[in-house]
Amino acid sequence: MRKKLVDVLFVLLTVLFFLGAAYFIADNFFRTSTVLGLNGESFVALNRQSVKARVTDPSKNSSLYYKFTENQRAHLENLMHRQGAAALRAVIELPQRKKSDVGAHPFEFGFSYAAKDGSGSIAPGRAMVTGDLSELDSKDGAATFAVSICIVPGGEVPSGFFVHGTRPYVLRSVQFTEPLVGWDKSGDVPLYALGPDGGGLHGDYLMGAEKVFGSPPELVLMLEQLEEPGTWRNQPRVTFSYGKDTIAVRRTMRQPEVRIQTAGLSASYAKFVPGENASHIRGIMLRRSPPVSTLESGAVVTPYVTDLGLIMTWPRKNWRYKDYELYEWEEVPHVLFFDFASYKVQNQYLTRLAYFVEKAGYKGTLVSDDFVENRHGYNAHDYKAGDLAAFFTTAARQNFRLNAREQDLCGILLANGVILRGEESGTYLPGEGAIVSFSRESPDYLRWEFLAHESWHGIFFTNPEFRAEVSRIYDAFDSKCMEFLQTYWETYPSLGYDRRDDYLMRNEFMAYLMQQNIRSVQEYFLAKAGWQQLNARHPDLTDYVRQTNARAFLKAAEELNDWAFRHYGFAAGRVSLVSLQNP
Repeated sequence: MRKKLVDVLFVLLTVLFFLGAAYFIADNFFRTSTVLGLNGESFVALNRQSVKARVTDPSKNSSLYYKFTENQRAHLENLMHRQGAAALRAVIELPQRKKSDVGAHPFEFGFSYAAKDGSGSIAPGRAMVTGDLSELDSKDGAATFAVSICIVPGGEVPSGFFVHGTRPYVLRSVQFTEPLVGWDKSGDVPLYALGPDGGGLHGDYLMGAEKVFGSPPELVLMLEQLEEPGTWRNQPRVTFSYGKDTIAVRRTMRQPEVRIQTAGLSASYAKFVPGENASHIRGIMLRRSPPVSTLESGAVVTPYVTDLGLIMTWPRKNWRYKDYELYEWEEVPHVLFFDFASYKVQNQYLTRLAYFVEKAGYKGTLVSDDFVENRHGYNAHDYKAGDLAAFFTTAARQNFRLNAREQDLCGILLANGVILRGEESGTYLPGEGAIVSFSRESPDYLRWEFLAHESWHGIFFTNPEFRAEVSRIYDAFDSKCMEFLQTYWETYPSLGYDRRDDYLMRNEFMAYLMQQNIRSVQEYFLAKAGWQQLNARHPDLTDYVRQTNARAFLKAAEELNDWAFRHYGFAAGRVSLVSLQNP
C-alpha cells in the first residue's frame, strides 16, 4: 500500500515538475520572442503584451517594453557613426475607437537605457515623444501613424525602447532610419519626426534639430496636389517665414515637394511659421544634405539641389569652395549651375571651351593659355553634354594640356554624369544634362538677366519637347526680324556667334526672347535696333524693327511663355519657383 502511495506521489511530483518547467519555458518565451525585429533578429520582449506587439486592455497594462539584441545595438552605433545621427521609427495602428474611448488618451514613445545599478533591467530615458491618441483619429475612429525620435553621438547608446498608450493600439513595425525632424502628412501614413530632445506630436516640430545635422540641412516642404494652376500673371503661391527670411513658393501642377537648402538662408535652424495658403502645406521636414565629395584640389563635385531663385542671394560665407558654388536645378534635373567668384575664375574654367564651341573662326580649335588669360569669353556660359564631351576628347587626342581648373571641370562633369568615359582611352561621351554659369562680379541686374538667359538654354539642351516648340516658332518667325537678330549676334564684338550653326541660332533665338519679362520684350529689341553700328551697316533692318514696333518678337515670346508656364510654371524672365522676399 505504502509503495503504491509513493508511486502516486512520484507521478504527481513529476507532473508538477513538467508543468512548472512548461510554465517557465513559456514565460521565458513570452519574454524573448516577438513578432517584431531588425536585422533578422527579434527584439527582446520585456512583458507579455510585447510579444504580440499590441495592447488590447490599457486599464490592465498600457505599455510595451523591448530590448535590443547586441547585434541590433551594434547596427545602431554603426548608423550613427556613418550618418552622424540616426532615428528609431515606429508605425502604430489605432483600431476603431470604442464608445468608451472618449476624452484624452496620453501617448509616449522613446528609448530606454540600462539601469545604473548593474541589475540588468532597463528604464525609460527622459527624452520621449508625447501626444494624445484621440487627436490622431480618422473620421471612423481608426488611424495609423508613424513616429520617430533621433539619437545623436556623444551619449549612451540606448538598450531598447518603449511605447505607452491609454487606448488599444498595435505596434506594426519598428526600424532604424535616417534622422529626420518635422512632420509629413502627404502619404497614407502620417509621420511625426522628433529630435533627440523629444517633444509633443503637435508642438514645435523642428525643436532640437541643430543637434542632429552636422552641416546645414535641407528643409523639405511637402505640398498638396494643386487643382488649378492659375496664370503666369496670377500664380498661386505658398509663403512662410523661417527665422528672419520670408520665402514664397509659386505653385505648379507637378510639385509634390520643394527642397529649400538652409545653407542659402540667413540661418540653418529657425522657427517655421506658415503664411499665405498654409493649407497647401502637407509637411515640413529637415533632413541631411548629401555628403560632399571633392577632387584632390578641393573642388566640390556634389551640387546643392535647389530652385534657382535662392542662388542669387546665397551667402558667400556658406560656399563650400573658394572658386564657385555648385548647384543642380531642382525643376530641371542634371543641369548644373556654377556661380563663380569672379570673371577671371570663370574665364579660367570656361573661356577656352567657349571659343571651341561657339566663337566664329575658332570653333573646334583649342586656343592657347595666353589667349585664355587675355581674352574674355562671355559674362555667362551654357554648354550641352555633347559639346563638353567633344572638348575634352579633342584635348586628349591632341595631347593638349588643359589648365588645372579645366581638369577640375572634367572631374566635376564625370562625377555628375554629364560626360562619360569612352571605351577608347582619353575619349569622352555625352552623358545627361548640361552646365550653365555666371559670376558674382556681374551687377545684380545683369545676374538676374543672365540667370534667366542661361537657364533657358539648360531647358533647351535637356528637353526635346521644348526644342520642338522653339523650332516651330523659329521656322514661322518674320524673316526680316530674324535677319536683324542674327546680324546683331554676328557683329556685336563680345558675341561673335556663328550664324551657320543652326542649333545655336535656334537656341539663342529662344533665350533672347525669354530672358526678360513679356512686358519688356518690345522695348528690349527696339533698343537693340538703336545700336549705332548696326544702324550704320543695315539701316533697312533696324528701320523695319522700329516700324513694326518689334511685334514679331513679342508674339514669339508670348507663345514660348505659354509653353513654359504650362510645363514648368515658369515665365519669360523668371526661371524659378522659390523666392526670398527679404534677402
